[in-house]
Amino acid sequence: MSATVTSTEALAGILPCVVSGGRPSLDERRTARWLSALHGVTADPVWVVRDDEAGAYEDDGHEIAAYPRAWAETWAREHWTDVKPYEEGGFLGAFPGREWAARLAEQRGYWAVLQLDDNIVQFYVSTAYGVAARTMHELGGLGMYADIIAAVALSTNAAMCGANLASVNPGGARMVFARRGFPYSLFLERTGPRRMPWHGPSEDDIIQAIQYGASAAPVTAGLILPLRYQKDNTRYDGGLRRWYDDKRSVGLQRMHPEAARLVVRRARSNGRGDPRVFHAMSPDAIRTPLVVLDRVLFSAARDKTLDVARATAAAVHADLPRRVAEHANKHKAAPNGA
Repeated sequence: MSATVTSTEALAGILPCVVSGGRPSLDERRTARWLSALHGVTADPVWVVRDDEAGAYEDDGHEIAAYPRAWAETWAREHWTDVKPYEEGGFLGAFPGREWAARLAEQRGYWAVLQLDDNIVQFYVSTAYGVAARTMHELGGLGMYADIIAAVALSTNAAMCGANLASVNPGGARMVFARRGFPYSLFLERTGPRRMPWHGPSEDDIIQAIQYGASAAPVTAGLILPLRYQKDNTRYDGGLRRWYDDKRSVGLQRMHPEAARLVVRRARSNGRGDPRVFHAMSPDAIRTPLVVLDRVLFSAARDKTLDVARATAAAVHADLPRRVAEHANKHKAAPNGA
């Protein structure tokens, strides 16, 4: 399954950017281990980090593209959406980095930027069970994701298109390959004059998707449901998540009351289990539907995804005897067979 469905020229026109902050150690930046799968598929990946942090960042051989804090503060002040007023020298969020990543891709002549959070721990299709996830990586991993996402973006009206965050309920659309939706932390965004500016400091990915999907332009934000990923949000000593509190969704609801409502949840999501204020998105938050413009390329992306799903399912089936034997041995070894 080495052949790509997207042309090599189009894939070479994508700049992968991992937006990071507060995680200088590679051990904290869990996405780092997956970047080699992009080598020879897209342009080489780039870390996007603010210049006052970049000097402390551990080098993994990929470029660290530093953006000025002074510019970031100006951008944040002019594109601030939080209910709390912007404070000079305070928390900025990730959205200036996302804007800088898109600008970097534009300046270097790329047609798209592949935006990645720095704490992605797993990719999988159909199931996250270990052997299936390993099989998926053997079939191309993040490079395969980039290929399928690019194919969907090029064959539809998606200006922003990505994979499906595992902690988000897919809304019962089990048999749907791609639709309008929120890709959150792993997505491709088209560059150019019709690109939307980034706002924040929190829920920046949701705001961006709504900007595309609720505008008068014939574009939308797309989601590829079978391509799943998981994030490590259990570590609060680094990164930006430690700055987010239960008021983070209030600004989003104030901006888009027709799309988001506030609820209190006790269920776990992204590593948190305490009761908290949360946002619930309307199914119609992104109003413009995903429209297929190139049926051949879109079908090729869907068929490749199905092939990956079949391969991972076969791997799980083949591994069942080992799993059964392993559990049986553990049962025998337990006191009184308990």
